[in-house]
Amino acid sequence: MNKGRKDRNMMIMLCITAVVGATNILINGNFVFLLPYLLLMAISVPTLYFNYSLCKWENKWHSCWNERTPCDGEPSSYRLTMGKIGEWAVFIIGLILALIPAI
Repeated sequence: MNKGRKDRNMMIMLCITAVVGATNILINGNFVFLLPYLLLMAISVPTLYFNYSLCKWENKWHSCWNERTPCDGEPSSYRLTMGKIGEWAVFIIGLILALIPAI
């Protein structure tokens, strides 16, 4: 299976998981958590998909503003890994909000 297909399948599963979480919040009546949940999902799902592009864009801007000879913006594996860890953390925090029972 090629990388594009794997990425598309992951994105579909993330979206399905986000919809199931929102449905769980609505069924349990936790309307207070709905807005933070939607915000966390709206941030984490696209950033997980576009992690490499966002890291490259950030490196290019940093290079343009802070170096005499700007580089091509190729991100390091450390930066990519740290981005993924942060994005997955935001996604998991959102899922935890969806699992909190109604008071």
